[in-house]
Amino acid sequence: MTDTLCIGVIHLDVRHGCVEENRKALAALALEAAGRGASIIVAPELAVSGYSFDSRRHVAACVEAITGETFECLWPVARQYKAYICTGIAECDPATGIYYNTALVVGPDGEPAAFHRKIVAAERRWACPGQVSRPGVFDTPWGRLGILICADSYSGLLPRSQALNGADLVLVPSNWPPSGLDPRLIWRARSLENGFGIVGCNRTGLDRMMDCRECRSYVVTPQGTVLLDESSSTSTAWIVEYPLVNGRLSSERRQAIMALRQPEDFSELYLDVNGLDDFGGLWGLPPQGPLDIRCLVPESPGQAVSLLESTAAECNSVPMLLVLPRSMGPFTAEQIVRFTSNRTAAVVAEHEGQNGNSAYGLVSSSQQISLAPGCSAVMADFGPARIALVRPESLVHPEVAVSLSKQGCDLLVTSSEQFGPDDRLLFGVKCLERAAVAAVSSKGAMICEPPVGHEPWKEELTTGSGVCSAGIDTAALRSKRFHDRVDMETLLLR
Repeated sequence: MTDTLCIGVIHLDVRHGCVEENRKALAALALEAAGRGASIIVAPELAVSGYSFDSRRHVAACVEAITGETFECLWPVARQYKAYICTGIAECDPATGIYYNTALVVGPDGEPAAFHRKIVAAERRWACPGQVSRPGVFDTPWGRLGILICADSYSGLLPRSQALNGADLVLVPSNWPPSGLDPRLIWRARSLENGFGIVGCNRTGLDRMMDCRECRSYVVTPQGTVLLDESSSTSTAWIVEYPLVNGRLSSERRQAIMALRQPEDFSELYLDVNGLDDFGGLWGLPPQGPLDIRCLVPESPGQAVSLLESTAAECNSVPMLLVLPRSMGPFTAEQIVRFTSNRTAAVVAEHEGQNGNSAYGLVSSSQQISLAPGCSAVMADFGPARIALVRPESLVHPEVAVSLSKQGCDLLVTSSEQFGPDDRLLFGVKCLERAAVAAVSSKGAMICEPPVGHEPWKEELTTGSGVCSAGIDTAALRSKRFHDRVDMETLLLR
């Protein structure tokens, strides 16, 4: 029984439209990786065809069937070395003539072990999105593996579906350029929030419209251990020794995370609110506009009042939301109202409730809304924003962020005493679900805004004591698009 699984990552210099040349290079590197002991071999997205095509007609000379030329080229290697080889192809389904961006897995028995058709519609000019009824998982002697393709990993619901389908290692063939949002942040976040490992196999070379020579491939374990983080300007086969437990992929962390899910906390996940002309009107949202967010991190509880008072004094005509760590309270409601009276300001803090018990909530001169015990989130309107106060143990689940964003939330606020780099990543990545995120701790604070296009999300960060500030405009948060091509029944099964 071995304690590692040998994985080959083929970082291929893909030549656009040069199908035979790419296929020959792919087969040679697959043979090299298998000869070096790799039992799982992963190649990039569209490794045979190249990436940038303008139309069906443009890509037509590069498409093939699942059991076409690339399969025929790779199965002798897979069978000889008892390996699983995953590669991206431009697929044509012979029965329908439909084209797909597909990841094919050639199994050691000389048959297709699995295939996954990219679900996120990134190649709109020629590729049909895949069906969510095909989960893209397959079983091996080491455990169950899943497949996603590049942008399938961008939002949280498709990776979460793979975890719910039992995948303990997810292969992600990619064509993710080095500019814009760093895929390593996404892959690390998806690994940590789901408890599975990820093999992100990127590419190199010059595509028709992209320079991929600095693209990075990345392998990470469920615990966040980075096993590969490399780029190469030429074709390379890297070998990674992935840890096993008693000869199997570890499922302990994934199962523990899945057991903590509470589907009743995100029952609205299935709502279809894409493409609405009046999203704000649907939910009765306050009129959009600017909001000044200040996350306050006092050096000690004794300094909380003075920091709150001095910051509140800066409030002008723009509504100000002041957020304090839960550990810095409780305040009396009268104290908070004193800071907010005669100002367009609200405070999120631990405060004394009407029944004498303390609670974390939002208090202003006109309202007091608290996060009740056992409740994952509560919503409140203040100024131009619908705000959700969310327990940190709930916000780590992507379904919660999507559900709240679909219900019109502009800003998700949480207080957590866990505030290391990975904690911050798991909070920050939730802004990809089209709501801003403010996270505060006694150790620091951060405010993240959803990105524009393929750019990184905007982030303001304070480590240690101080004030983390950001201004957001809820007008930019009201045009929401959600990736709903997911298996809602799997995600909401109780």
